This record gives sequence, structure tokens and C-alpha cells, in this order.
Amino acid sequence: MIYQTPRYRIAGDRHLLVELGDRADLATNFKAIALAKSLMQTAPLTLAGIGAITDAVPSFTTVLVRYNPSLLTYQGVVQLCDCLFQQLRHQADIELASRLIEVPVVYNDRWCRACFEHYCKTVKPIEDNVALVSRLNGLDSVDALIERHTQSEWWVGAVGFVAGLPTLMPLDPQACLYAPKYDPPRTWTPKGTVGVGGGFTTLYPIEIPDGYQMIGRTPLPIFDPAQTLPAFQESPLLFRVGDRVKFRATCEAEFELIEHELEQGRFNFAVSLPQPYSLSAALPAALPVQPISA
Repeated sequence: MIYQTPRYRIAGDRHLLVELGDRADLATNFKAIALAKSLMQTAPLTLAGIGAITDAVPSFTTVLVRYNPSLLTYQGVVQLCDCLFQQLRHQADIELASRLIEVPVVYNDRWCRACFEHYCKTVKPIEDNVALVSRLNGLDSVDALIERHTQSEWWVGAVGFVAGLPTLMPLDPQACLYAPKYDPPRTWTPKGTVGVGGGFTTLYPIEIPDGYQMIGRTPLPIFDPAQTLPAFQESPLLFRVGDRVKFRATCEAEFELIEHELEQGRFNFAVSLPQPYSLSAALPAALPVQPISA
């Protein structure tokens, strides 16, 4: 549900968290992205060109606003957010610039299986990740799981947790995969793992602890702090909130070939130019609302 008026949380002496709703659906996320964009465009500037709002980071249902307290008070930020949000609430449609990014994935790969086996030996025996996700979603084979996961474009609703990590939901509700998280979490997850937790999918930019069910692995780097690859010239992060992702099933041989091409600087990322993408066009196939805790 989108709130009539945003809820505000102080997040330090120069940060404000703006909560727009209590469900992670596409409509709320569109409004969060649009609000963040509006804040950066309409916030007042000093004569020296210094912005009162220095950053606005959208997520599924929130916007984290960083402001300069010497130029704009807390109440000033709240008033500005209230004004912009009311304009968005009554807007019939919202259009954003969205890129489409192809991500090759080896499903049921040997690297994630090795991580799973290590967990079973060192923590506790659990059901195989791919088998668990398949069973809980009424799928009778790995091929059926792959077909489900690759049939839809996935919407990037948030980027964070660790640098570059996207959280995605499918634009086609029939492609949704539900799964519980590990309990307790793993102490490590292979870089490039594709994970499923709640009703969301994510990709891991580096090796980190986590608890999403591992269903595959991609060779694509999604975080390049040195910005050495052409796809990262504008940002060290591959994904932006509002991007769409299309997963493509591949094999371990192609995985290793892509790794080699990346080392040689010859791999071409399949990233489209930003195109207008409207809420009205997306909503008929939008994923049903997800609890924030998922």
C-alpha cells in the first residue's frame, strides 16, 4: 500500500529516509525512483552551484536523501518531499528511462554445488538448493526451473546491501520463484551466484556471506571499482534501479570462455541504451505485492 503521506526517519545529521509504502510492488518502486529523480532536479542550489540535496537513493519502497544541513533544514527536506510526492501521487502515469541487460547464467553449476556441499559438511545437512526451489514452486525438473527463471524480464528495484548487488522482481508474475533463506546463513557465497529468497532474485558482486538459495552462477562482473571495463565507464556498478534484466541459460564451457574474453578485454556486455518505460505498460504484468520482510 502506498501511503497518503510519506513517513520520515532521521538517518543521521544529514540523511533522511523517506518511506512511501509498506509493500514492494512496481507502482511504489516507480514512485520512489521518480521522487529521487525529482529531488535531484528541483532542490535549490547556491550561487556556487552547490546543491542542498546531494544525493537521493531509491529502493523498493524508500528513498534515502542526503542533504546539506547548512543549506536546507530537516523540515525543509520534509516539506520538499511532501510537495513532490503529492505531485507524483496524482500523476496518471510515470515514465522512466530503463535499460535491458542480458545476463548469462549456468544453472545448477558446480561452483554453487561445492558451496552447498561445504555448508552441509560444516554447518548442517539441508535440501539441495535447486531441488528445494523447484519443489516449493511446483516444478518437476531443473529444465522447468530454468524455463521459469528465464521466461520474464526482471526489474531492478534496489541496488545495495553490498556494492553493486541488485534485488530483482519479475515483470511476469508467472515467473516468480519463492524460497526461504538459509537458517543459519552461509559464511560464503561464490562471486556471481544467482540467488533466490522470498520472491526475489539477486546476484552477488563479490564472495560474501548470505542466505538466498543458490540456483546458478554468472561470469559477468557487476561491480568494477577500478572501472577498467567499458561497461563501467559511467559507474563502478553495472546495474541501476529501474533497469531490466533478461537471464539467459548457458553452459560451463561458455562461462569459462566469457571469463577469458573479460580477461582479454574483448567481451561485449549486452546492455541496451536507456528507453522510455512506463508504469502503465508494466503494471498489467507486474508481480503481486511482496512483503518488505521477504
